[in-house]
Amino acid sequence: MGFPLFIVGVIAIGLLVLDHNYGLGLSLLHHPLFWFAYLALLALAGTVRFVRQQSVLVIERLGRYNRTLTAGVNFVYPIVERVAYAFDLREQVIDVPAQDAITKDNATVTIDGILYYKIVNAKDAAYGAEDIRRAIVNLAQTSMRSAIGSMELDKTFENRSEINERVVRAVSDAAQLWGAYVTRYEIKDIKMPESLRQSMERQMKAERDKRAAVLESEGVKQSEINRAEGEKQAAILRAEGQAKAIELVRTQITQQGGDAAVQLEVAKSAIEQYGRLAKAGNSLVLMGDGADPAGWIAKAMAVLNTVNKGGAPQPQTRNNQPWQQRPE
Repeated sequence: MGFPLFIVGVIAIGLLVLDHNYGLGLSLLHHPLFWFAYLALLALAGTVRFVRQQSVLVIERLGRYNRTLTAGVNFVYPIVERVAYAFDLREQVIDVPAQDAITKDNATVTIDGILYYKIVNAKDAAYGAEDIRRAIVNLAQTSMRSAIGSMELDKTFENRSEINERVVRAVSDAAQLWGAYVTRYEIKDIKMPESLRQSMERQMKAERDKRAAVLESEGVKQSEINRAEGEKQAAILRAEGQAKAIELVRTQITQQGGDAAVQLEVAKSAIEQYGRLAKAGNSLVLMGDGADPAGWIAKAMAVLNTVNKGGAPQPQTRNNQPWQQRPE
């Protein structure tokens, strides 16, 4: 408001000079009341300060801090007081320039970020640092390099949130002295040399191939185990079935008419085997009783009768073999 009134005063003085030289008839400019009102408005404009919402003004009186003006209508004393600093209390955004950092495993990366802060104390912000934005940016860069230097390259991609938190804590502790509060910090991008990127891609590919080979071998192993377990269970079941079948046959043979049934089955089996021999392309000569199926049936029935009477026939052993005799 003061500057527009100053412009009005300059224009009024110019018109007064023109009227004095050329007689323009501007009698109002020659009236003392006009200039008295102008000076009163100019003094009022220098006294009243309108402060916007979320803004503050730092007032100095005779060069020293006096008070902070908040939103609304405020009054200052002309000449002895002045508005030294003005601050916006809304959250501010700062782009942190890209910088090189060295990781724990000596890999060089380029990192940039973005930082958010707000002014919470206008007095400390005015007198705590010469350039608060520059101070915050430099401290953020230093803290980020420190955080990157304590991590390996792989961890820098995985632990972005941890890096952000460490930067926020480091900057917030110092920014309190500057009347600022850092709300958050975010890494925008992490870049690395092309050779390093290709090396990481080869490493990741090798790791994926390794995991695939391990999974494939585990699958083959489990398949073999399942197959062996199935064969084991099948063998057990077949053995149990054969045992039950033998037990059932033995029980049926001891019943009445069992011998006749056995003779019938043996005869059928012998005839079937003879039929196969007749169809085979090889020639087979049977001598003695082996050529007569009736002889086979009789021998089989003799063995069956022996078993039913009390045990399988034992082979005869010769005790006095010529090579086993001891000389007298």
